[in-house]
Amino acid sequence: MNRNISNLLALCLALLPLSGTAQNTAPTWLDADVRAITYPQAEYYTGYSVVAVTANVTREKAIERAKRAAVGEVSEKVRVLVSSEKHSMDISISGSNMEEQLRSQFQSAINTVSQTEIVGCKVDTYYDGKNREIHVFAYVSRAELAAYYQNQISLYLNKVESALITASELAQKGVKIKARKQCEEVARHFATVAYAQDLLTAIDAQSGDATLQQQRSESLRNTLVQTLTDLENSIYVYVECSETVNGQTVVHMADRLPGLLTEQGCGCNFTGLQEEADYVVKVNAHLARCTDAPNNVTFCYAAATASVYNAHTQKTLMPKIPETKGGWTNRNRAKATEEAFDELAGKIVEKVIPMIKN
Repeated sequence: MNRNISNLLALCLALLPLSGTAQNTAPTWLDADVRAITYPQAEYYTGYSVVAVTANVTREKAIERAKRAAVGEVSEKVRVLVSSEKHSMDISISGSNMEEQLRSQFQSAINTVSQTEIVGCKVDTYYDGKNREIHVFAYVSRAELAAYYQNQISLYLNKVESALITASELAQKGVKIKARKQCEEVARHFATVAYAQDLLTAIDAQSGDATLQQQRSESLRNTLVQTLTDLENSIYVYVECSETVNGQTVVHMADRLPGLLTEQGCGCNFTGLQEEADYVVKVNAHLARCTDAPNNVTFCYAAATASVYNAHTQKTLMPKIPETKGGWTNRNRAKATEEAFDELAGKIVEKVIPMIKN
């Protein structure tokens, strides 16, 4: 909480200079009744604090503490009011594996904005030398605050619009990961918009669409949902397969795996660029051994390790691939090996598809 208040104070001080920091005569705002009349609750958010200067608390420290407390009181009043009138939009994507992450990012951004964006705050200070006390009065005009956040709605909806256009262009080029990053940025922009709308609604319950731009927000939100849905329904997979027989590189499965994945219903497209893939499938396969059996038959066994990396969640799953066997007559080890690898390809696809589809 102290850190957030420090941010608030820094923002207030940066935007507007302090007034009354070196007054020699007691200001009228020291009187609570005068403050109530001059800065009525219907028009201002206010905060007031008194900190004593002692042997352990220097005048500079007392001023800092009093400023934090007064500005913190202003901030808390705004947050409480906004929370009581909260109508923040829900931009979760039902059924998507991005849903929880997107919701979490949106809520985190809402919390950040609500704790650090009280602007237009004025801070007056007075040192009472007789009683060795620092008095601080912080206040912000509701009208000025409302005007600022009304501008914020327009500014960030413009950013949303621009980011969605970029996301769509990236998706069309097949750069899915960057497109999703743009959508996540949109979620953060929407958080600022939602908080501003909540604040304006709290200040003036009669605020209409001209102020809140709710219809535009809803339209852009639907565009975000559709963009994310399209991204989710268009999965790109990168397949890398390494195969060896007796230490020599061979190609039994690599060319067949994409086709097998498609045939078995992965519902995906394939890319030759790993950085553009939603899922990266890597396979290391090898001939384990061959044994001769009666009746002039040879059996060969193939084994593999595989990994499935989800580029969005940045998690890797390692399916357990069972060893497979191929048999051939006339002691034909080449054919037995090929059959073992064919069987292995089927087992790999069987294990990988659920990890892509889920």
